[in-house]
Amino acid sequence: MNPEVCIIILNWNGWKDTIECLESLYGNKYDNYRVILVDNASEDDSVQKIKEYCQGEVKISSNLIKYRTDNKPIDFVQINEDEPDKKLSEPDKKSNIPDHEPDKESKPNYGLILIRNYENQGFAIGNNTGMRFALNNFNPDYFLLLNNDTVMDPEFLTELVNTASSDEKIGFIGPKTYLYDDEDVIQAAGGGNIDFSRGESNEVAFMEKDTGKFDRDMELDYVGGSCLLVKREVVEKVGLLDEEYYMYWEDVDWCFTGREAGYKSIYSYKSKIWHKYGTSSQSYFKTYYHNRNRLYFMKKHAPPGSYRKFMAHYLPEILKESGYQLIYQRNWELFKSLIKGAVDGLKMKKPHV
Repeated sequence: MNPEVCIIILNWNGWKDTIECLESLYGNKYDNYRVILVDNASEDDSVQKIKEYCQGEVKISSNLIKYRTDNKPIDFVQINEDEPDKKLSEPDKKSNIPDHEPDKESKPNYGLILIRNYENQGFAIGNNTGMRFALNNFNPDYFLLLNNDTVMDPEFLTELVNTASSDEKIGFIGPKTYLYDDEDVIQAAGGGNIDFSRGESNEVAFMEKDTGKFDRDMELDYVGGSCLLVKREVVEKVGLLDEEYYMYWEDVDWCFTGREAGYKSIYSYKSKIWHKYGTSSQSYFKTYYHNRNRLYFMKKHAPPGSYRKFMAHYLPEILKESGYQLIYQRNWELFKSLIKGAVDGLKMKKPHV
């Protein structure tokens, strides 16, 4: 049997995207995985709609995949936030184990475990909740962090695992990610690289037409969090996601922490997904956390000389941008997001290792 993969998906008021993602995921050809969905305190009827989808009562509408009836109903187990260390009962565990009867024509039922949080705790804590639960109940060889606004090629997970198993020093693996609304345009070839002098993360192949130029595996500085496969041994050695980030830069930080422990981040070009890029957050939140976390990441990982060079670039940049938003755009909210992100980021202290 192939190595076991525990797939962690976050949902927040996005059940339509989530059930499309699940429908695509259950159509993939890898034969040993579990799905753990963490709902980050959705304020709509996401949990009920996802449950109804599992029962076969809500169908998906998609430009990229077809809805199937032969794998419904999907076994559904719900766990609440105040039970994070709860172990599944044996019947619940068995209901989430694939049925491999050879005479079945339909896809085995892989089940869905939903963990319901009482408040939105962000990307890092949400994913960590799912991984902790998996470690407490199962024995995964890999974790896959997967955005709920993605759909997958049927071979995507097989290719990720094949790449991961090709080298013991590979710790993080990412696919070729296309735009959902423009299927031949690449959002990122696995992830990207960091310019320490400017404190910027630059995605490889960002918004490039796929001409075959990036049809080769390559080592990167980081793998993007929209689809990130990580070996369990890496998690055990370097820990879970740094929960100080809340959202943005935590995937980059994780890969750099892994690299400092000797693990590579690799782009697996034969693995393909499609991502609804830019739909996951409000602009002011994004501005604040991206700005704050950029500073926190640089404190943690930049070499001393690079950090000084970065600050010489960053301070004039943030003053210019915030002044432009206040004086010319009269955008008080964006101005506050920029300044507060900078102040809070400068206050954050590098953790002791």
